[in-house]
Amino acid sequence: MALLTFLVLVLSVVLLVGTIALAPLRRRKNLPPGPVGHFLVGNLFDVPLPPEEWLGFASFGKLYGPLAYLRVLGQDIVVLNTMKAASDLLEKRGSIYSDRPRMVMIKEVVGFDWLPSLMPYGDRWRLHRRALHQHLSEPSAKKWWALHEDLNGQFLRKLVHAPDEWWHLTEWLAGANILRMTFGLEAAETNDPWIQLGIDAIEVFSKSAAFGRFAVDAFPMLKHVPMWLPGTKWKRDAQEWHGIQTRSRDLPFEHLLTKMNSGAARSCIATDLLDPQSGGSAFPEDVVKNVTGIMYIAGADTTIVTMRAFFHAMVLNPDAQRAAQAEIDCIIPSSRLPTLQDRRDLPFVDAVVREVMRMYPVTPLVPHRLMIDDEYNGMHLPKGSTIIVNTWAIQNDECVYPEPDVFMPERHLRDGKLDLTNDPRMSFFGYGRRICPGRYVADAQIWLLVATVLASFNVSPAMEDGQTVVPGKPTSSGIVRAVPRFPCQVTPRSGEKRALVLNGPNAGG
Repeated sequence: MALLTFLVLVLSVVLLVGTIALAPLRRRKNLPPGPVGHFLVGNLFDVPLPPEEWLGFASFGKLYGPLAYLRVLGQDIVVLNTMKAASDLLEKRGSIYSDRPRMVMIKEVVGFDWLPSLMPYGDRWRLHRRALHQHLSEPSAKKWWALHEDLNGQFLRKLVHAPDEWWHLTEWLAGANILRMTFGLEAAETNDPWIQLGIDAIEVFSKSAAFGRFAVDAFPMLKHVPMWLPGTKWKRDAQEWHGIQTRSRDLPFEHLLTKMNSGAARSCIATDLLDPQSGGSAFPEDVVKNVTGIMYIAGADTTIVTMRAFFHAMVLNPDAQRAAQAEIDCIIPSSRLPTLQDRRDLPFVDAVVREVMRMYPVTPLVPHRLMIDDEYNGMHLPKGSTIIVNTWAIQNDECVYPEPDVFMPERHLRDGKLDLTNDPRMSFFGYGRRICPGRYVADAQIWLLVATVLASFNVSPAMEDGQTVVPGKPTSSGIVRAVPRFPCQVTPRSGEKRALVLNGPNAGG
């Protein structure tokens, strides 16, 4: 075993040195600008370190322009820091920019290679994408509105009775929606095991996908190193994470198949995808298992993090909160709460949602892979380059969003109506052919929570020992950027609002 370990390390070094030695032969003088590299390691020491890598990559934009080039241990990296560059390449040239990097840790070691969002661009990915589109396209997403409103009403009632539990209630709301849509399952009132399994998988996904945090991503042969060697805690962690991701994919699906075999399954996305009689196309079981698996990890994650970001924004920006409440009070009758049908009549509320998405991007760094050599504005982009889209930089571009550090919903309005230009959702949900297929469902759930919480409650800072508790700023423990847990006060705006929530539709259920 020791000899095997030695040979793996030697071979890794030989391959690395060979790759680096040949690199000058492949370099072009018209590569995008970037920091000067060093012998052997290239720009290894220029790569920004966690937990706020996006800030470091954004600084490259100020130094070098929309595109910045690095070469790290033989790997070409191109950082995109503007929406124009992202649109020109990932949207207009999507056929060659829609691949994913190898991502050894998350795909090959932890085992998330089944996730459609991580699959190589090709026929297998297209098959999964088609299955998702069948139920999550913009027209299809509207059939879930009644479910969203029912579960959102339950969330509001829970919030009245347990306002201090708002943080966990966001998990319940997102999880309950996904479970019902995907598997036809009703979430338990508290401590639902399926929701907890999904939360565990989200955490594993975020940690294992973190850019530049695992040596095995740069040295793939390290995945063969035995776990008893010093410095291999990452591999022991990966073994545990592998079990979590496997259970998150397999157990809910197997539970559904058991219910289908006994005739007890409720109609849901999984049953429709498996059954050609449902009016759609039948897909192989492994495809359906993969598609339903990603719906929780990707869908619930984005929704939960953004819902919490909304509470964070309201604590810090009471003027915006009051302005949104004034719009709701003016437009919506006092006898009911806003519904998704009211969205077009509440432009300021919509602007609040957009500003939350702009200031709180969930995945600030998005990796793509260039499939062939390309040219852009006179610059050569090498085949195989990892393309890092800096969503944080795009959504904090001062040329597009003046005073980007200020929470300003008004920036998304023009003459009292929504401004259709510079919509942050165009970057928030991803780019090109890899854009999030569940974006219409997630957007509807987030808007509904924002509108109904604003209509029903005041969100204000918590007090501790007579002092206001200021929430911490968003940070990252992996690929996901999120606000840290914080306390806040969530109180009904009036007795009438409290009664309206408690006596809402299906209040007795």
